[in-house]
Amino acid sequence: MKADSAEAMEPGMNANSAAAIEPGVKVDSADAGPSRLQKLRRSFGDPFLGYLGLTYFGLKGLAFSLVSTTMLPYFQLMGFSGTHFQLAEVVARIPWSMKGWIGVSSDVFPLGPFHKRGYLQLSSLVGIAGLAGLALIPLQGLDKSNVWYVALLFCASNVFFATFDLLCEGKYSEIIREEGGGSEVLTMVWFSLQLGALVAALLVGLLVDAHGPQPMLLPCLPLALLALWRTSKGDLPEEKARSWKSLRLKLYSEPELFQLAGVMALGGLGLAMSAVFLGRTHRGIFAFTVSGGLVLYSFKTLPRTLAKCNLCTCF
Repeated sequence: MKADSAEAMEPGMNANSAAAIEPGVKVDSADAGPSRLQKLRRSFGDPFLGYLGLTYFGLKGLAFSLVSTTMLPYFQLMGFSGTHFQLAEVVARIPWSMKGWIGVSSDVFPLGPFHKRGYLQLSSLVGIAGLAGLALIPLQGLDKSNVWYVALLFCASNVFFATFDLLCEGKYSEIIREEGGGSEVLTMVWFSLQLGALVAALLVGLLVDAHGPQPMLLPCLPLALLALWRTSKGDLPEEKARSWKSLRLKLYSEPELFQLAGVMALGGLGLAMSAVFLGRTHRGIFAFTVSGGLVLYSFKTLPRTLAKCNLCTCF
């Protein structure tokens, strides 16, 4: 039977293929390719996979969703109108518009011996301070004069979330490029993110009306402390930064892109300042001018397709 089967094999078929066709013949599972989990562990390593789970389930999924969804009831308890809340939200979300500058800075101006670790540690400390302030200050003692103080506390927490999101994304994208993988880690990241957001939505929906927003922020503190600890332990893999001469050459290699990142950061900061100091009409004029200027400048620095994407987002 084996001889007949071997003779019946078509060109390009191996013994396992023929065995799979012939009933009763088992294929050795050791000859099968590695599983998705094995690919992940081989390409990224267990410490970094755990770090990604912490970042995207614990931080961006759970903690960031808790902070974002409790912001409105937080300001409502302080007696703010919807207009004041929207202006405070502009200030609170400044770090997300400055992600390009954070990435550029970590590439060419490392804090300490590593490119990313120093920025992650610094943002963790800023985030812990912001989250602790939001969770522990007595709401009864706050009034409308404290609007920008509270907005800055939310901003500090967003510095933490935006930095971890950006630098972890950059690292796993780098590993994908070097290892040739991709789909497995992207599935893990998005599953972790959506699961964390779902858990946060359930917590807020069940508890915020009865207990207020501050208890929803308390779980964020141990997550932030854990992130600081695991960052300091080196769970995010990276090589030591090169010499300052090499970093300067990297900066000079794409000067216009670095300039665009800086202009975007200044534009985001300017929009936040306009929300604080300018009236409604002047805020609109400033926002239109900044947005239009950034879109036009992107045609000078980015590939045309990406620049057109920026243009489409304005409409």
